[in-house]
Amino acid sequence: MPKRLIIFLFLSLTGCDQNQTLEQVSGKTMGTTYLIKGKGLEIDQQQVDLRLDQINRVFSSWNRSSELSQLNRQPTKHPVLLSTELSQVLSLAIKVQQQTDGYFDPGLGRLIDAWGFGVTEVLTKPDRAMIAKALLNSSISKTTLEGQTFSKQIDIDLNLSAIAKGYAVDEIYKLLDQQGVERFMLEIGGEIKVKGSWTIGIEAPVGQVPVKIKLADESIATSGNYRQYFVWEGKRYAHILDPHTGLPVNSDLFSASVIHQSNLLADAYATAMMSMGSEKAIELAQRLNLKTVLILEKCDTPCLSKNIVKIGL
Repeated sequence: MPKRLIIFLFLSLTGCDQNQTLEQVSGKTMGTTYLIKGKGLEIDQQQVDLRLDQINRVFSSWNRSSELSQLNRQPTKHPVLLSTELSQVLSLAIKVQQQTDGYFDPGLGRLIDAWGFGVTEVLTKPDRAMIAKALLNSSISKTTLEGQTFSKQIDIDLNLSAIAKGYAVDEIYKLLDQQGVERFMLEIGGEIKVKGSWTIGIEAPVGQVPVKIKLADESIATSGNYRQYFVWEGKRYAHILDPHTGLPVNSDLFSASVIHQSNLLADAYATAMMSMGSEKAIELAQRLNLKTVLILEKCDTPCLSKNIVKIGL
């Protein structure tokens, strides 16, 4: 499985109605898996797989023939007409970049690749010169999007891996709704959206019980800093990058979870929160009225739940 910039925390289904027997449908997509759970499922899985394949052919950084990969190979200052799907998602990503003061940035492809979190794996940590060079070509602010016409002023690579699964969740949710599925839990690579009332558990640090969250026709995305990393010369490097410095973040957060109607937006906001740390994450959640669960990396012993911050819940 290729490395990804953003790894989303394991989210366990803790139950809906305890007396119900749940059925499930599962498959593979985007280098990960998907799972649909519900009661009396009547799902056209062929349609689900077809829609996921369509999404992958637009947003994949690993598929060289995807629309995104082809866009990244276009020269600078060369206007390109995007598909409706890519332009809409990119427009939302740019909006979140502005809302989060750049802590979420869909233009970090060069920086992601320099650290080995993208398509190309690296054997050594990049030096400061390599980071500086990649950082110069890693900002969505050096692009323009007018309607469906995209142009870049510098030779950047877009990378939408941090929100592609979230977008896929939203799209498959709509598909299942159109198929008449009445009550279900949909999960793609750790991103969850539910129809009806469900309770899920967010993994906590070792020694703590999962944090239970009730969802009702909502989605949740979690960004964590501990499941994918590499060690170089005795130092652990996380896979979440600070777009301002080009370096892996040294966050005080164990994880950030955002509950939202849109899993794409929840995905983007959770990613930004992990990058910016707890203080700015709390301010962002309050400013944008986001339902948020922040789990701090450390707290005094015994910890209990002193390291858990809930906003809007």
